Amino acid sequence: MSRHTKICGGCGKRVDYNATCDCMKRKRTKRKLSETDKLMKSKRWKEKRIIIIHRDGAVCQRCLIKYNIINSEKLEIHHIKPRSKYPELMFEDANLITLCKTCNLQIGIREELDFKCNVPDEHEPVL
Repeated sequence: MSRHTKICGGCGKRVDYNATCDCMKRKRTKRKLSETDKLMKSKRWKEKRIIIIHRDGAVCQRCLIKYNIINSEKLEIHHIKPRSKYPELMFEDANLITLCKTCNLQIGIREELDFKCNVPDEHEPVL
């Protein structure tokens, strides 16, 4: 082991600074990606994400509408109708909205938003 060590967040053991603890390696077993997970890594999705963020003024719509806060940190695209249940809506602009990571996690996979929002027509900027 080198002089520089760190504490493993999984088990608390000391490990080399540049190494990964065995307990963490076990947790990283690869799971098979679903078809919608594969699409989330596609060029088409990356381009759609940029379009939706631009459409929504590059701010979290929930923070803006529900809390009157302008938040442009850690933006994600939320599927209003979950892509796991409605894969056919995955790329539909009317089913997509820009949220910050916190709001996206709070809403989860509910099939409706907890705030009033009119998702604009395709490519119509909010601001």
